[in-house]
Amino acid sequence: MKQFILLILMVLVGSTGSLFNPFWGLMLYYTLSVLRPQDLWDWAMPEPWPWSRMAAGAVIVGVLLNLSDIWHKARLGVIPVLLICFGLALTLSTITAHNPTMSQYWLFEYAKVLLLAFITYFVIHHFWHIRVLSAMIVVCLGYIAWEVNYNYLFDGRIDIFHHGFGDLDNNGAGLMLAMGLPFAYAFAVSASRLWMRAISAGLGLIILHAVLMTYSRGAMLASLVALLWVLWHHRPRYQAAAIALMLVIAVTLLAGPEIRDRFMSTAQFSRDYSAQSRMSSWGAALEIVKEHPLTGVGIRNSNTYTHNYGADHVGRTIHSQYLQIAADSGIPAAMIYVAMLMTALFLMMRSRSNVQRHIEEAPALSDPASDAQLYQMDKIILACQASLILFMFGGAFLSLEVFETPWLIIAIAGAMPRTIRHDLESRIAPLKLADEDAPPSPASPDNDEKRNRPKRNRAKRPSILRWTPSLNASATTQSFSLPLGEGK
Repeated sequence: MKQFILLILMVLVGSTGSLFNPFWGLMLYYTLSVLRPQDLWDWAMPEPWPWSRMAAGAVIVGVLLNLSDIWHKARLGVIPVLLICFGLALTLSTITAHNPTMSQYWLFEYAKVLLLAFITYFVIHHFWHIRVLSAMIVVCLGYIAWEVNYNYLFDGRIDIFHHGFGDLDNNGAGLMLAMGLPFAYAFAVSASRLWMRAISAGLGLIILHAVLMTYSRGAMLASLVALLWVLWHHRPRYQAAAIALMLVIAVTLLAGPEIRDRFMSTAQFSRDYSAQSRMSSWGAALEIVKEHPLTGVGIRNSNTYTHNYGADHVGRTIHSQYLQIAADSGIPAAMIYVAMLMTALFLMMRSRSNVQRHIEEAPALSDPASDAQLYQMDKIILACQASLILFMFGGAFLSLEVFETPWLIIAIAGAMPRTIRHDLESRIAPLKLADEDAPPSPASPDNDEKRNRPKRNRAKRPSILRWTPSLNASATTQSFSLPLGEGK
């Protein structure tokens, strides 16, 4: 009953906050979507309530009440355009579906996910929004992993392997949990307090063990790819080597012989029934795409026909995100989906590059507290990159089209350039003014010589700072422009 009361309080607080700022409604929606309380605490619910739909309704009400402010700040970018195009491609596929009833059900599920991602793009205005959402991901997935570990250690049950989580099987549940690993890393190395770092590292280990207990080779491989990406981009190198060593020790201790054997069997795919069934479903998907290249057979209609095209049994799901979309909704829909993923990666790479350039080229405008915030900003962007790469790699072996976390990261990636620009501008202006207004230090005997020294031509030095003073008689600040791309 206490879980039910907690959910009611969360909905009340989040819905009330959404009336003033739709971000808090989004925070509530994605918290409930990731946590899935109707599955996690089904034993404590008097009846199954549509928690995430209630939160989605609160978000829409909040957007309508704050529409003028959102419209004033709105900047159209590539990601929302691709979301609209993908939605239109899905709608066309539903109209021409072989089984319209099934396709309409999945179109509604898609519509909820796409609409909330579209709203998220326009509601995120500050980097602290991204920081809070990132913390929510690692806390919620860490709590699910805690429940998985608790059931194993105290009750001897591995429910996530036998039953999955919610409507996800063990493979989908493993990939869902694995997406929290990069965020655990980000806060473990960049949190401002030692206890926050310790908790984040602990959550990372708990999530890692839960992923191993799913026995999902796809989730394990995807986790390995994401962790290698993170360690390759971590600086300094000796810290990356130390983290890698600790991970190797942790996996050695956490993975039993059955888990190790399961992972090593990946190399024996030619004799593995699961791998062969996937390949047969991929072949069936390609045949469906050849016959229905433009609109597919309808959203999730392809499962009905895979057996006719060579799959091992009737109703076989196409275990590939990309082939599933191509067979269901056609090649154009699949191309738009891949374009969204690649665009999101590109925007995050460019945003991280700009943050790093700011740290390297403007050290005189920083202070220790600002440096720590920029370092955390860099690590959170890296975590978003790694988590999306993890999903993209795992999506080659699984079909999880309406799983909310990757759509949230795609929306975050779209809003990231303008949020970075906003935060860096607000960070630079007061520091620049303070630096210019500060009196010369009397302790230096060469002050007069330094003041009379000709100024350096800043235009010849490539920098992310292009300072353009715009002072009027009553102004107290100066404006800066940052070439951060989207959202200018």
